[in-house]
Amino acid sequence: MRDLVSYISDTVDSVVNRRSRNEELERALNELNQFIQDQRPTIPDRPELPGVPEFERQQVTVRTDDELSQLASDKLAGERLAQERAIETRIFNQERDLTTARQNAEISAKEQKEALASNIERAENAINNDVLRRGLARSSIAVNRQADLAEQHSNQAQAIAGNKLRAIEQIDNGIASLVSQRDQALADFNVTHAARLTQAIHQLRTEQDKAVRDATAFNNNVAELERRAEIERQERSAALHQRELDILARERELTGGNGDPIFNKMVQVLITLSPSDARRQIIENPIFRENLSPQQFYRLFDQFARN
Repeated sequence: MRDLVSYISDTVDSVVNRRSRNEELERALNELNQFIQDQRPTIPDRPELPGVPEFERQQVTVRTDDELSQLASDKLAGERLAQERAIETRIFNQERDLTTARQNAEISAKEQKEALASNIERAENAINNDVLRRGLARSSIAVNRQADLAEQHSNQAQAIAGNKLRAIEQIDNGIASLVSQRDQALADFNVTHAARLTQAIHQLRTEQDKAVRDATAFNNNVAELERRAEIERQERSAALHQRELDILARERELTGGNGDPIFNKMVQVLITLSPSDARRQIIENPIFRENLSPQQFYRLFDQFARN
């Protein structure tokens, strides 16, 4: 029972002591930090060099498949309109020529009929005059000659009419076929246009993919240049800062060995700590490394942290 009480008492004392040591450590570090802040005007700040300029990136407008299709269609719209107009114009001209030919066939047949009628009339007059002169006006000869003339008139008139009908029928068939010719020409063009449209879309997509690859490579190169420039800027700033710290440390050492007040204050703080706390602070707390020259830090390390 007595051993248990002693164990509990020792444990409580250990916790209390640890809490007290932590409070003392915190006060000592706060005091050290405040002391460093008070000494800050004598410690050069790290120089802030001009920032690295940001270079302009390449921007590429990436279009969807529908947008590429519409763009290709717009580019070929003029070609499509011109071809459709050419087909319509060709069909119109053919129809106009056939219509003119039909009118000419009508006129030609009419003129042939008129000429035939005039020739028949002259022939009748000639026959009448001849039979009258010969006193055969009522003879079978006169009748036969008139009948032969009438038959010739009828045959020639039928021939003229037949030629006209055949010519007009051929022309009308040609006019009627223009509709199917137009439809077939437009269908053939649509097939060709669809192939041209597919080719144009493929070309646009290929150009866009290349533009994206080129822009990505360019932007990556720019980013790498900026990254390297920033690293060089930081290294130059650190080097300049370290040189100023080294100069300050040498000046202090020349004027009194350990005459650096910050160094001396750190020694005073570390002396008050337990060896394990002092070692941990030297290794883990950046306040020591950041506010001392490398030579001063290693002197503290050798004194308080080296096993």
